[in-house]
Amino acid sequence: RKSSCLKEFKGFTLAEILITLVVVGVISAVTIPTLINKTNNQEYVSKLKKAYSTMAQATNRIIAEEGKPRGDIGGWASTNNAIFKMYKKHLSKVKDCPKGEYGCMAQTYNFLNGGSKSYDRQYVFILPDGTEVGISATTTDCSGNTDGSLNFCSHMMVDVNGAKGPNIIGKDAFMFVLKENGLAPAGCDSDVCNSSFNGWGCACRVLREGAINY
Repeated sequence: RKSSCLKEFKGFTLAEILITLVVVGVISAVTIPTLINKTNNQEYVSKLKKAYSTMAQATNRIIAEEGKPRGDIGGWASTNNAIFKMYKKHLSKVKDCPKGEYGCMAQTYNFLNGGSKSYDRQYVFILPDGTEVGISATTTDCSGNTDGSLNFCSHMMVDVNGAKGPNIIGKDAFMFVLKENGLAPAGCDSDVCNSSFNGWGCACRVLREGAINY
């Protein structure tokens, strides 16, 4: 005779199992993309910090050896090509990205606030970790003003993971600006980094906050 103290255990019904699986699936669908996005953002921030450190140090070495970049008074920032060659000379272990070759920078980049922009890949080099840097929009008198940055000689398109997606300005692609006294992340002269803007001025905010918070 069985003891009356023993409890009778029942298994789960098929309906209960299916409900549990549905709940787990819904939770996974909600949380996993968020976790992936957070991990990717942390990687973008880390590579942006590294790229800025590398490029800023190279800029300081160039200025120490060649003088200020202002091209209209004989400085080295006279053309996009001149700037490209100068950085190539002062950076170790960088690779050329042949002019116009697809796979060097993305063909199109999207803005934070919608829309997109095609990119001219004429003067691009690749850092050892795969970050790609393009030189563009030189103003020889260092009077460039755009996207939260004032009085720059040239700006640099920086894609921290090359042509790989998502190719969004302010996410995996940023801008540095070359000024007479050195390199600066774009957006330090006025705050233009949020989802209402195109994203070009976000490098300063990301480096300051150590995160992508927009």
